[in-house]
Amino acid sequence: MQIDYYNWLLVFLRASAFLLVLPFFSMANFPVTMRVAVGALMALLIAPLLPAFPLGRLDLLSLLGVMIQEVSIGLLLGFVARLIFFAAELAGNVISSEIGLNLASILDPMSQQSSQVAGTILLFLATVVMLTLNLHHWILLGFERTYSVLPIGGAHLNSALFETLVAQTGRVFMIALQISAPVMAVSFVITLVFAVLSRAVPQMNIFTEMYGFRVAGGLIVFGFTLQLAAQYVVNYLHRLPDDMLAVAQMLGGK
Repeated sequence: MQIDYYNWLLVFLRASAFLLVLPFFSMANFPVTMRVAVGALMALLIAPLLPAFPLGRLDLLSLLGVMIQEVSIGLLLGFVARLIFFAAELAGNVISSEIGLNLASILDPMSQQSSQVAGTILLFLATVVMLTLNLHHWILLGFERTYSVLPIGGAHLNSALFETLVAQTGRVFMIALQISAPVMAVSFVITLVFAVLSRAVPQMNIFTEMYGFRVAGGLIVFGFTLQLAAQYVVNYLHRLPDDMLAVAQMLGGK
């Protein structure tokens, strides 16, 4: 199996940029050398399957343009693959706000920044589901399939691409709402009950009494709905290769 160096280099740029954004591989404590090695291995497996790209015949500016284009494609595909994790974190932030834990934050080992507890739990849940069910293989498969519709150096921007990205980004808010909806419903019911009690018993300090019930009720419902949240993540990751392929088709103008 003969490997063209120029093909390997351009696939390596796209794969490395893709892994730079992809969850788990983009964690702050994930070794950089390991990420580079995985990108090199992906390029080693994909490059021989592609037609030779005449990179050596290009001038310096054209060479830099093609390399920047491949890096941009990898970053965009990684962003599409990361959307479900944005949805999980957003749902966790909504849940924390609803049950009154928005002031409680912990260190997120993925980004090395403070994050709300529920958001970190859902982010870990999505990552564990992805790895234990081998759904990261689907993501890598989707990346490999993009070369069939978006060859090296064949990307260009168009209005259909932005429409596709807006539609996929809008799905993030829908999934976040579906995950957080049970906790939001329980929080609303508890607030409504205590609003009625405050009218019946004016001496009651409604804010002090309601806080404990909101936290307890919200955490109980949150625990019982983690399986539902995991199912939303699984469904999205199964559909992810097609989403990545759709973005690549728009970039390739097909």
